Amino acid sequence: MRLARRVPSEVTVGDLVSYGWIGLIEAFRRAQPDMPENEFEAYALYRVKGAMLDYLRGLDPASRSTRKASRLIARAIGGLSQSLGRAPEEEEIANVLGMTEEQYRQTLTDIAAAGMVRLEMVHLDNMPGSDDSSEGGRLLSSALARAIGTLPPRLQQVLALYYQEDCTLREIGDVLGVTESRVSQLHTEAVHRLRAGIGRE
Repeated sequence: MRLARRVPSEVTVGDLVSYGWIGLIEAFRRAQPDMPENEFEAYALYRVKGAMLDYLRGLDPASRSTRKASRLIARAIGGLSQSLGRAPEEEEIANVLGMTEEQYRQTLTDIAAAGMVRLEMVHLDNMPGSDDSSEGGRLLSSALARAIGTLPPRLQQVLALYYQEDCTLREIGDVLGVTESRVSQLHTEAVHRLRAGIGRE
C-alpha cells in the first residue's frame, strides 16, 4: 500500500500484489531450507519489493535508456569514490559523465520521473552471491548501513526524513530550504550513491 501511494493512478493495488506474489515465490525457490525465519522474512521482503519495482520499470517505454543512465551514474560514483577515497561532489560526477552540472541534475530528475529511485531498489540482486546466499537479508542490512554511513550528511538527512519520518518531498524541501524538485534530485543521487556503495561490498 505504501508503494501504491507513490505510483501513477493507473497502476492498481491488485497489479502490485500479483507481482509481489511472484517475488515471494521466487524467494521460496531460492532460499536455503535451513534459513532462519527472520532472515527469510528480510530476504522475501526485498524479493517482493524487487518484483513489484521490476513491473513498474517495465511500464515505462523509455525505461531502457533511463536504466542505462542510472547504471552510468552509479558506475561513475563508484569509480570516483574509489579513486578519490571520499564521496565525490556533484560537479565531479557530472564531469566524468561528460555533462554540465545542470544536465546531470536534469538526468536525476528524469530518472526520478521514471520511478527508478526507491530505496527498495537497492535490493539483493545488487549483491555478489545473492542468488544462493542464505544470509542475504543480513548481508543487505549491514551493507546498506555501511553505505548510508558514507553519504554526505545532507543526503543522510533526506533519506531519514523520507523513509523514517515518512515526509513528503515538499515537507523535506521546507526543512532543507530547497524546492521539491531539488529534494527529488537529492533523493535520486542518494540512492545511486547507495547502489555504488553496495556494488563495492
